[in-house]
Amino acid sequence: MALYRYEALDDAGRLQAGSADAGTPAELRALLRTKGLHATRLQPAVEDANKGGGAGGWVSLNARRLEALSAFARHLALLLKAGLPLAQSLQVLSGQVEDTAFREVVLDLGVRVREGASFDVALAAHPTWFPPLFVCVAQAGAAAGNLGQVLGDAAVYYTRQKKLRDKVVSALTYPALMATIGLVVLVFLLAFVVPKVTAVLLEQKQVLPWPTEVLLAVSGFIQAWWWLLLLGAALLGWLLSAALRTTSGRRLADRLSLGVPIVGDLLRKQAVARWADTMSNLLSSGIPVAQALGVVRGALGNVILAEEVERFEEGVRSGRDLSEMLKASPHFPGAVGFVTGVGEESGELPRVLREVAAGYHEEVELVATRLTDLVNPILIVFLGLVVGFIVAAILLPITDFGQIR
Repeated sequence: MALYRYEALDDAGRLQAGSADAGTPAELRALLRTKGLHATRLQPAVEDANKGGGAGGWVSLNARRLEALSAFARHLALLLKAGLPLAQSLQVLSGQVEDTAFREVVLDLGVRVREGASFDVALAAHPTWFPPLFVCVAQAGAAAGNLGQVLGDAAVYYTRQKKLRDKVVSALTYPALMATIGLVVLVFLLAFVVPKVTAVLLEQKQVLPWPTEVLLAVSGFIQAWWWLLLLGAALLGWLLSAALRTTSGRRLADRLSLGVPIVGDLLRKQAVARWADTMSNLLSSGIPVAQALGVVRGALGNVILAEEVERFEEGVRSGRDLSEMLKASPHFPGAVGFVTGVGEESGELPRVLREVAAGYHEEVELVATRLTDLVNPILIVFLGLVVGFIVAAILLPITDFGQIR
């Protein structure tokens, strides 16, 4: 079974929209005909989540939108648990939202619900703010009659995911920022400071030590061709950006990133934590395993791992055990497969996956700390050596001239 969104015409010619579970589009069309509806458009609810290996999942949301989504789910859950109807809860919540753009979205949700649209269809009308994962969870919660509880769990989930992403982004961004600042400082020294200092040395017309010759050559090259270097950097950035927008380019980049020492381990553990946490959240909401795998592969943010999860989905639909496929996976740790098998046998797979996610959250934090502790000293030593070389290249001829005199 899979979740589909549909648009259909009733016998009076009015357009109806909604969502329903069906094995195939043909089955859904037959189901709609029994209700007097003639389908005009069918679309898998998880389709957007699976494009590009990550688009549409929580990874496509920036920090501001993640915070807004988490707060929305948490506050709406509280209002629903207090006994307020959904439409009234959305109206109350719209007055509490500080973000102007998101306030308009919440107001529109309230209007759509009051006009008779189901909550998941109203959410799906705003994919920029509500990823397919959130829509599926809301649809399952509404169908089960526990929307408040499901939204509360979703708020906790998105809060955890934001913390997880912040840790990884911080671990990868800080060394890159340090390297960028160091490079800018070095270019400034070579392009502006060194030429003024070495001008005096060139006037002496003496034989210069080789470090000074190298320094002058590099400095002269930067002064003469700085525009070409900037143009080349801009062109390279544009080419990389264009390549990453293609499936093959993204696949190559993701494969290479997983092979980088420490960084690859960090990204893999982050993906496993995200996969386990998302699967636990979806299964707890009552979504079947195969459909949950279809949703979660759009939230991994890595094409290689998304393709692996797609194979899991196909295997589960054909009757294979998820745990056995996890054990044979080259990208997921074997221990995850064994633990998943225990969850399948005991019927507590959501709880087991939540514990797996918690364990890998801790491992991500440890690896992120280790990466920062390792890279920072290396950068400091490297920059120190470069600056030391520049200072030595300037002082050596000055010392030689002093000895000659």
